[in-house]
Amino acid sequence: MKHLYDKIDSFYLLDIKNPTHPSIFIEEEAYDILIITLPNKEDELKMESYAFVFDQQSCYYFDKSKDEFEDFETMQKVYEFLNDKTNHLMKMVAQLHDSVDVMEEKLYDNEASNFMHYWLATKKDLGRIHRMLNLGVEVLNTFILSYLKEEDFLAIHFKDILEHLSRTSRLSFLAMDKLNNLYSFYTSRSNEKMNKTIYLLTIFSGIFLPLNLMVGYFGMNTLGLPFTGIANASTWVTWMLLSCAVGMSLTILWFKKRL
Repeated sequence: MKHLYDKIDSFYLLDIKNPTHPSIFIEEEAYDILIITLPNKEDELKMESYAFVFDQQSCYYFDKSKDEFEDFETMQKVYEFLNDKTNHLMKMVAQLHDSVDVMEEKLYDNEASNFMHYWLATKKDLGRIHRMLNLGVEVLNTFILSYLKEEDFLAIHFKDILEHLSRTSRLSFLAMDKLNNLYSFYTSRSNEKMNKTIYLLTIFSGIFLPLNLMVGYFGMNTLGLPFTGIANASTWVTWMLLSCAVGMSLTILWFKKRL
């Protein structure tokens, strides 16, 4: 395919060889270039671009692993290639959507111990997928409209790919929306737990603060304190502290019942 290297502008060749170049459709007099970038996730999410060149003679795919063009000859093979990548993408996004459903069940059952770590990682991946698919749908639609005039163009086939990409984009958006709802539920439940904790601390503070005041008062190293001349003064003070604690507890319970 040496004639392609001579025909294609060097600037465009850099775009074709770029493994992460965003989706784009370029129309020139002698050739057209279609680059479709789709998400792929194995250990981590990455974007892979697939570059095609169309001229009056044939359709060519640039194999980045071999660093050379491969003659696809017909649009049918281009369709089959993109359709295979799209089906793989649909399964990947469906699995992400299912994992969000699983996390939702765990969260409702109070078993999601690593929710925030999962939420941040999944929301980031879904956001990148959604943005990349939106651009891919726009570029593929432009490509289809440009080639509708060609008699041998497989319009229905490529429109099917377009519909699959659009549906997958919507699915990723719905998964992000569900993640946002789960985050709202998670924060609401966390705030509720925090409010209960603060409420209990407030009750204990209401009981023990008067006791601390009395203990601090009788613990002053000064003369003339009450009960200093009584032999069993400590017993009296102890009973006073217990009575104060019981009285404060009953008062708090009475106010709680009235609320």
